[in-house]
Amino acid sequence: MPLRGDHSLTWTDRIAIPGLIRYVALLNALVFLLHLLSPGYLSVLELDPRLVLHGEVWRLVTWIFIPETLSPIWILFSLLFLFYIGDGLEQALGPGRLTLFYLRGVLLCTGVSFLLCLTTDTPALGRANTFLNLSLLVAFATAFPDFKVLVFFLIPVRMAWLAVASVVLMILSSIGQPPVVAATLAAALLNYAIDFAPRLTNLIRRHPQQIPGRSTRPEDSSQPLHRCEACGITEISRPEAEFRVHSSGDEYCLEHLPVRSTN
Repeated sequence: MPLRGDHSLTWTDRIAIPGLIRYVALLNALVFLLHLLSPGYLSVLELDPRLVLHGEVWRLVTWIFIPETLSPIWILFSLLFLFYIGDGLEQALGPGRLTLFYLRGVLLCTGVSFLLCLTTDTPALGRANTFLNLSLLVAFATAFPDFKVLVFFLIPVRMAWLAVASVVLMILSSIGQPPVVAATLAAALLNYAIDFAPRLTNLIRRHPQQIPGRSTRPEDSSQPLHRCEACGITEISRPEAEFRVHSSGDEYCLEHLPVRSTN
């Protein structure tokens, strides 16, 4: 473990919270249990800028921990999925960049909610974490486009397809809703674009067969998903290697990951 005084650490390494999304998922589970004991409890946690300005400052954070679903059947699968994509993103980005990605998404969604609710008569969105979690899903799909999940436990669907369908459905569901809904969705997708637009562009340019609707031949499981731009190793040639997505959108193994200046 690096020492606190290690000047070789980047600033993103210094703010890193290893296992951040795991903690978020666990707190979602705790809030769900509290909801079962007191069904009106969630209203105290929702993001409401007007109430924040009246002293209920905990709402700036607690809205993150409200589960997307309150169904006893689906809550377990929802949280396990959040848990899994969090681990995958931490592997792809590293704890520092994932922490930055998530916290920046929180700030953008909160800022949009404040801007619209305090300058217009728009009601508070309350549970913007749906859009925040969507950004995690799309980010995971960009890092691992060929990963498959079983929809309804029966139908195998590639993450790239699932992400596209989720974004389209979310956009459609925002039509006719108060402006804060579309604005918060846009904020979450902007947060995704800041980190992943270069990666998505490179993915389309170099691996068009991995993009929904662009497949021209059966999926070849021998094709690597990760390749170091410096030395050329892949997860197939070096299964033990770990890869990170650089800010340029290129991938590197840990040995050749460019070091960004801390100045």
